[in-house]
Amino acid sequence: MSFASFILTAIGLSLSSKKVKGGMGLHLGIGLALSFSYILFQTISSTFAINGNVPPALAVWIPNVLYAFIAVYLYMKAPK
Repeated sequence: MSFASFILTAIGLSLSSKKVKGGMGLHLGIGLALSFSYILFQTISSTFAINGNVPPALAVWIPNVLYAFIAVYLYMKAPK
């Protein structure tokens, strides 16, 4: 779970760097949706690990790796 704070911070940083004339509402909504979907995906994958369908180490790292790729993509698309 400690790696999640780095991933969600990187996503938030990338989304907050975009300045638009209409405001930050859309970017805030996207950030919240990504955060909630990350927590949901983490919960679902840990349930699969507890039930024994997926190896525990793999189940824990699948959401981290997936959202790390999303964070890197958003960081690359963010204005400098």
